[in-house]
Amino acid sequence: MYFVPLGRSRTYVTAAFSPPISYPEPLPQKSPMSRHRHPNLVSPDRPGVDRRDFLKSAVLGVGSLALSCAPTGRKAPVRPPNVVLIMADDMGVEALGCYGGTSYETPFLDRLAATGVRFGHCYSQPVCTPSRIKIMTGRYNHRNYAGFGKLDENEVTFGNVLRQAGYATGIGGKWQLGADRELISQFGFDEYCLWWLENKSPRYGNVGELIRNGEVLPGGKGEYGPDVISGFLIDFIEQHRERPFFCYYPMLLPHDPFEATPRSAPEAEDRAALFGDMVVYLDEIVGRIVAKLDEAGLRDDTLILFTSDNGTSPKITSSTTSGEVRGGKYRMTDTGTHVPLIANWRGFSPPGAVCDDLVDFSDFLPTLAEATGAEPPADRVIDGRSFLPQVRGQAGKPREWVFCHYPRRRDDPEKTRAYIRDKRWKLYDNGKMYDLSVDPLERSPFREGHREDSDAARIARARLQRAYEGVVSSQDS
Repeated sequence: MYFVPLGRSRTYVTAAFSPPISYPEPLPQKSPMSRHRHPNLVSPDRPGVDRRDFLKSAVLGVGSLALSCAPTGRKAPVRPPNVVLIMADDMGVEALGCYGGTSYETPFLDRLAATGVRFGHCYSQPVCTPSRIKIMTGRYNHRNYAGFGKLDENEVTFGNVLRQAGYATGIGGKWQLGADRELISQFGFDEYCLWWLENKSPRYGNVGELIRNGEVLPGGKGEYGPDVISGFLIDFIEQHRERPFFCYYPMLLPHDPFEATPRSAPEAEDRAALFGDMVVYLDEIVGRIVAKLDEAGLRDDTLILFTSDNGTSPKITSSTTSGEVRGGKYRMTDTGTHVPLIANWRGFSPPGAVCDDLVDFSDFLPTLAEATGAEPPADRVIDGRSFLPQVRGQAGKPREWVFCHYPRRRDDPEKTRAYIRDKRWKLYDNGKMYDLSVDPLERSPFREGHREDSDAARIARARLQRAYEGVVSSQDS
C-alpha cells in the first residue's frame, strides 16, 4: 500500500529547496546550533514521550493519506540502470527530517524522499556485521553468519551478481568483513577504497591505512576519511559513465567516535552537537553524489537507494515531531532495527510516495537483480523478495513478515536471539510476543499461557509461529 504526502507537511518541508550546489564549493558557515538543528525544534521543556507516537508516525510521516499509487507511466528503461546503494553507519529513522526528525538538517536526503519513494517499514539487524552480511547476500544470518567481522568465503554477494551481469562494480567505505584484499574481488567488486580492510585505523581526521585498489594510502596529512572515500566513488562514477555500474557505499558516518567534521565549529566538543554535525555532513556527501549523477547526465539512468545498517548509538538522544528518541543500536526493538529506506529513480519512482510495505535487508539482493536483469544465485536459498515494483509505484508482492536472527556470539547459542514480526505483532524465539501498535518499546509481552490473549493475538501467534518454523527449518538447495 502507498501513501503520499498532503500539501506542505513537515515530512517534506524541504521539497522546494534549491538544487544541490556544485561541489566542492564550500557551504555557508553557520553557528553550531543552527547547522544541525531545525528552527522548529521540540522545546526542551516539552515533556518527553515514550516514543510510541514517534515510532508510529515515522512509518507514515506527517499528514499522509492512504491512496493507491499508480505507476509513473514512463516506458521501460532503454538500458539497465546504474545502481548507487548508500548505507549509513549507525543511524535510525529519527535522524532524518523526512521521517519526522527535528534535530538535524538533512535537506539532500529529504529531497530524495520528496522526489522518490520513502519506505516506512524497513528493518535491519541490530548491529553492523549481521546487517552487512544480510544485505549483501540476501540471506538470513542463521544460514551464513560466521562471526563478527567475517563474511563466509563461500557466499555470493550482490557484487558478484551484478558483475556477472556485465556491470562495473565499485565499493567504498567500511569493510570489516575479513582482512584479505583478495576477498574484495572474490565478492564481486572490481574497484575499491576501504577502511578496516586490514587494520582498524582512525576513520575520520588524519585517516590512515585506507586501501585503494591494493594501494595503502599514506594518511596523516589532514585528510577526512569520508571525503577521501566519497571522492573515490565520484571518480568511479565518472570513469564508468558510459556503461552500467554498481556503486556500493557503506559509509563511515555517523558511527562513533563523535568527532568534528570539516564543517564543525572550531570549539565544537559536545557529543550531541558533534553527532549532529556528522549527520549533516553525511547528508552533504549524499548531495555530492547526486550532484555528480546530475552533472554526468545519469540521474534518469540511476536507481539510488539509501538506508542504514542499524539504529543510532544509545549515547545519542534525538528530537522528533513526537518527542525524544534514544538510539537503540544493539537492541532488537524498533529503535535498534527500524532504519530509513529511500528509493529514487527519476522518471520511474512516483515522487513523494510513502510505501508502508515490509522490507528487510535480505530483500536488497533480489531487488538489485530484478532492476538490472541479473540472475540471483540458484544454488542456495535467497530469503529476500524484490521491492522493485514498489520503487516503481506498483503493488508488487509485499512480504507478510520480516525475520531477524541475531547471533550475538557465534560460539554461544544461548546468546543468539531471533524474532519474526509483521507491522503489528512481534514474536520472539522464547515465546514472548508484543503488540507493537500499543507497545513499540516492548515493555509488556504477551506470554502464551500466562496472560489471556485476545483472539487477534492468538491468531497472530499461530501465524507467526508457522512462518518462523518454516524459515528456520528450510535448507539450502
